[in-house]
Amino acid sequence: MSDGARADLLRRLRDAVSIDVAMPPRPHGMRGASVLLLFDPSEATLPLLFVQRSAELRFHAGQIAFPGGGAEPDDRDVVATALREAAEEVGVQPENVEVLGLLQPLITVTSDRWLTPVVALQRGPWDVRGDGVEVAEWFCIPLTDLMTAAHTVRRLERDGRSRDVHFYETHGRVIWGVTGAILHELLHRLGRSD
Repeated sequence: MSDGARADLLRRLRDAVSIDVAMPPRPHGMRGASVLLLFDPSEATLPLLFVQRSAELRFHAGQIAFPGGGAEPDDRDVVATALREAAEEVGVQPENVEVLGLLQPLITVTSDRWLTPVVALQRGPWDVRGDGVEVAEWFCIPLTDLMTAAHTVRRLERDGRSRDVHFYETHGRVIWGVTGAILHELLHRLGRSD
């Protein structure tokens, strides 16, 4: 991929999100949470960091996710939650993150949280280290590959409620659930139409 193509992809990513968006209010009684979609701009393909959650967790066990979790009382906003959780889960320090913007919040069906995705770039390399508790593994998938990954929508039922769920398959991984929904919104904003 040429430097021009990389610059174009990075421009498209920056244009797809904004930090100054009007966010819908969190539904009453629902706990807030945030995840960090962290891209590496030093590589032309803009790799995106994912984690695989531990099989021992109460919610979303064994699923592919973005670093993140529930808001704490000392978090000043959704960005602070995402940065704190990413520091705890994969060791990236907040000063090594350039926040680009937010995606629309969504409700996690399993854990019943109001989840806000925060899109960012890493400023420099760091030694990614899982927390040994929530994170079983971490890996990156190039944004260029996600833009063309196999995508299906399946109707799933849980607790008597039926909903459409996005599945993306690439690099021998299946990304689905709330992570698939977040990825779907981002890819749609970047021009993917399915």
